[in-house]
Amino acid sequence: MRGRYWQGWSWLVAAGVAATIAWPITARQPLDPPALLAGVLKARPEWRLLDPAVDLVGDYTVAQLEALDRWPPWIEGDFDKDGRNDIAGVVVRRGAGTGAESEFTVVALRAASPGRAELVVPFGTQRILGVADQFEDGTVTPLYCVDCDANVWYRWNGRSYEPRFHAVGESLLIGGEPGRRLRLFADPQPDAIRTTELSQCARAQVLQVGGREGARWYRVEVDAPRSPRGWVPQQLVMPDADCGV
Repeated sequence: MRGRYWQGWSWLVAAGVAATIAWPITARQPLDPPALLAGVLKARPEWRLLDPAVDLVGDYTVAQLEALDRWPPWIEGDFDKDGRNDIAGVVVRRGAGTGAESEFTVVALRAASPGRAELVVPFGTQRILGVADQFEDGTVTPLYCVDCDANVWYRWNGRSYEPRFHAVGESLLIGGEPGRRLRLFADPQPDAIRTTELSQCARAQVLQVGGREGARWYRVEVDAPRSPRGWVPQQLVMPDADCGV
């Protein structure tokens, strides 16, 4: 009886081992970033890719980000419009000082200048959950929240990534303070003569870009009778959501 019991037990153990071998638990494959990104990470060992298991504990897992189409932590696109794909990815580094919090940024890597990383936003302790390119054409958006209107998009202006920078040929909305007259400017300066009066949330097309980052101006053609043209400051350019679009 004892022999039969032992033989039966041995068979069960062997079957269990066989089942384990036949159905292995596979670990998640390590990320294989594009060559542009991999090269910079190799050259900057203090940088690493976003790792939700370490960096986003309590917020999101890889599986959740995958389900939201927010993984892997990089995007590809022709951000500088030179006909070649560029890369933007979420990078993390250790903060300065003992016990300091990790710092997050989004770096952009242009095919035209491999090995050179542009910081889309400065390193900071606020968690960046991912990066997207779908809010405006040819833009990079660091995701401080996964899907909300609070995220700001950035576009390459020829020297750096500028927040809400509009390119020639792009359509935008013009708005102002409720109850106050909204007009075009004859020149790209605050004391210029003001011309055509507009309705709130007027649609216009960018004809020319002027000014500088932080003091940006756009010469536009307004979608209105007689197609008036003139300049508007960045402050009068409205997000589509603010106009109910």
